[in-house]
Amino acid sequence: MPRALTPSERSRVLERLHTRGRDRFVRFGLAKTTVAGLAEDGGIGKGSFYQFYVSKEALFLAISEREETGFRAALVAELDTLVDGRAAIKALLSAPSTRLRRHPFLALQLDPATISALVLRVDPGLLQANEQRDQAAFVALARAWIDRGWIRKTIDPIEVFHALAGLFLIALQRDLLAPSTARGAQEAIVDALCDRWSP
Repeated sequence: MPRALTPSERSRVLERLHTRGRDRFVRFGLAKTTVAGLAEDGGIGKGSFYQFYVSKEALFLAISEREETGFRAALVAELDTLVDGRAAIKALLSAPSTRLRRHPFLALQLDPATISALVLRVDPGLLQANEQRDQAAFVALARAWIDRGWIRKTIDPIEVFHALAGLFLIALQRDLLAPSTARGAQEAIVDALCDRWSP
């Protein structure tokens, strides 16, 4: 029987599972990633993996939360440098098309096969909590912009989250369209929402 890990060893293994697991998921996708491969990346045996996560999908979800938190923090920091409300709205709504390629893990999260696997194998409460955290962050941003006078007071902050979610899905599927069509659709939607939301 292997000896128990010290708290610092557990912390190092957990960090390796997250960083190297992220890379493995991006390379192979959720379906083709194995617990054995994840354990090897973490420097532990396959059986020891289950002391950290009940499944590869649970690890995937934990990595997702970290990636989303980092993505939102970087985006909000960039938006905070803007002084014009319309420019900020446009930058926010353009983020799915401008940033998704730089964040391949986020693109993987939105992949239909990945979503299906997560829905089948992860506690629905965990998935719902993950979505609620994402929604809460963007609703809070919208409320702050309403208070600042950057978004009309008549706009429901949840609309901002829904629009972003839709734009992420469009950005993910843009390879199905001709580049000029994808770009034109994105620009038309962003401009229309800027007109709708800007005071």
